[in-house]
Amino acid sequence: MPNYSYLMGMTLALLSSEALAHYPTLDCQSLEQKIHCVAGYSDGTVAFNESIQVLTYEDQLIDTFITDDNGEVTLSQPAGEFYLVFNPGHEDPAEFDYAEL
Repeated sequence: MPNYSYLMGMTLALLSSEALAHYPTLDCQSLEQKIHCVAGYSDGTVAFNESIQVLTYEDQLIDTFITDDNGEVTLSQPAGEFYLVFNPGHEDPAEFDYAEL
């Protein structure tokens, strides 16, 4: 007879690792020729002291900003096409395209 407690424990262990994974988020909005962004994680926590990169569509780095204690950055809107990336290094990065503003 199979050990159902063991099988149930293994199933819960595998599923709980997925439940604990929090992916990065990046939400931005345009405010009077400035862009205000909040970086965080899917569990609602903010990403403070993290890098936000501004890149061209050719993946050339325009600038890098560090989030404050609230996970926020404010930057002047770059000319041309660009996107922002929050990559905490342990998950897929969060990206925000200027076309979404």
